[in-house]
Amino acid sequence: MPAEEYPFFDILEWKGQGTLLLNRDPSGQQRKINLTMVGEKTTSIWQESINPSGKDYYFIHSENARYVYFLDQLQPIEGKIQFSQVNIAGNVKSSTALLSAAVRKLGDYDFNLLKMIDVFTTDKALVFLMRYHEKKEKRFTDFLLTMTHHNFLIYATKLGDIPEAYLKEPDKYSFWSYAGNEGEDILFYSKDHKDKKNGFSILSFTPKAELKESRFITSASHGFDATSAGAFGATGRFYLNITEVSNGQLHMINGKFHHCGIRTEGIKKVAELYTLVDAEWVKVKSAELTVTGQKTAIFSSVAMNEGIGISYAGLSVFLPISGDAAAVLNTGTRHTPNNPSSTQVKELNGRFAVSLTTGTLYFDTMQLNKVGPVNFEFRKK
Repeated sequence: MPAEEYPFFDILEWKGQGTLLLNRDPSGQQRKINLTMVGEKTTSIWQESINPSGKDYYFIHSENARYVYFLDQLQPIEGKIQFSQVNIAGNVKSSTALLSAAVRKLGDYDFNLLKMIDVFTTDKALVFLMRYHEKKEKRFTDFLLTMTHHNFLIYATKLGDIPEAYLKEPDKYSFWSYAGNEGEDILFYSKDHKDKKNGFSILSFTPKAELKESRFITSASHGFDATSAGAFGATGRFYLNITEVSNGQLHMINGKFHHCGIRTEGIKKVAELYTLVDAEWVKVKSAELTVTGQKTAIFSSVAMNEGIGISYAGLSVFLPISGDAAAVLNTGTRHTPNNPSSTQVKELNGRFAVSLTTGTLYFDTMQLNKVGPVNFEFRKK
């Protein structure tokens, strides 16, 4: 890939589409960031630029994304978040999301007390999860805000409450978290306890933040360790470094729920994946991990069409949902959290790797921040 005006300084995964190379004035005098989209061709797919309001930018991407976003900030400033939206053709639109106006329609909430917990993108909308701590009532309230891709309209709804006392029982209760998509619907889950059974409460919303369905599914006793659970992938939760004590994480892939976590087996650690089939949890895959002295390791996972990517104790693990495919173990790098595809590659050797429809695109990150062209390797499936 030919050199640009400035050295390439960062690389981002757009799974299924390609890789974004970024370059900008290293002196900081210009805010403009140039984007070069790279795929399986020997030339760039397209080139564009964004103009963040400051030096920071937060790339938001998810599986099957037709739109990605660069946020100027994660916590709103005067109720607003500035952003640039990029579609698969390389068209860029920049605007401002006025989140405070949407929340005020729900009640007399002090928007300045709301904290951003997560930001992610779905097929139809950019989604914000915000949390309000009502100290007098000793409870937390989670809010869902969506911004539809095509017209940037903001919708908001109250996701749910949780008393502070409930959080003292992490085996039974939890905050709300994003589970995944079911068609256009956006799914959230929280641990719950109903009819003397532990499980998950599931809420399904339309892209306009309208509640579509509420359900409860039981959770089997998989024996997962209670770990500090974080985020994996280009989401607001990852950038904000938010962790919560949890016994595994729940994901929706291709219309099925999947539960993954870490289990201690003697002196060994085992990563396991279960799938809900006809109201029964079935173990799909497991991988034994070589981990020492990692009692406080953060567990995080990300859903992909092919399975679950896991980051734990400096390792990256891929647990495929296909019964024939084997688990993949690698040593993680600083790029791994924003490069979920790399968890699927057996011979990664520390490289950046992006899964495309026809193959895998590899890049040695040691080429960044150097003057001159950079090289990619494309391997067909």
